[in-house]
Amino acid sequence: MNSSFTTTQIIAKEGWRVCSIVFVLFLLSVWVHFAAFFMLVVLLFLLFIYRNPERIPAEDDPLAIIAPIDGKIAEINRCTDEFGKKSLYIKIRSLPFNVGMVRSPAAAVLSSAKTTYGLFLPSYIKEALVLNERIDIKCAKGDENFSIRLIGSTFSRKLYLSKERGNIRAGTRIAFMVDGMVELFLPFETRIKLSIGDYVKGGESVIGYFAYKG
Repeated sequence: MNSSFTTTQIIAKEGWRVCSIVFVLFLLSVWVHFAAFFMLVVLLFLLFIYRNPERIPAEDDPLAIIAPIDGKIAEINRCTDEFGKKSLYIKIRSLPFNVGMVRSPAAAVLSSAKTTYGLFLPSYIKEALVLNERIDIKCAKGDENFSIRLIGSTFSRKLYLSKERGNIRAGTRIAFMVDGMVELFLPFETRIKLSIGDYVKGGESVIGYFAYKG
């Protein structure tokens, strides 16, 4: 299992190692008077990639579903899950300049997480959905079940999972990836308020609501 220690620091811990290495290289380049500006640009770019801003959900409705990551809604469809149950499918495509922190879309119980190792093909290639590295996260919210699938892309090189089980609140940081796709498999009765092409902010934008029961 790819595990990490995602927290609330300004720079996500997943990027501390690479940023530290580049910072040392920057200091060396300044000392030898060679390529210092280039190394500074690389360092600033990495700090930008691994930024970890605080986010406040736009609504505190317990039925609200919060976007798990920054990106653009690429697909909304109906599908059938592995048990033959109808589900609502939403795919969000996240690019390197988007915040890569993955957050819980709702208060729930994280029941399991499974990593499937694979390639890191560009997300626009159809085969990427099958061949790329992924993490499948299953959650339960009362009597409802939903799942989150993270699929890495070209610049990710590695997917980080910081929480494997337990109670999570809406917006809780659960994983990190530089770029890729996040797929949501939601209950079929879920009400969606956004459309394909809309841009969402992870941990803040409301993408829909679980059906009210009772």
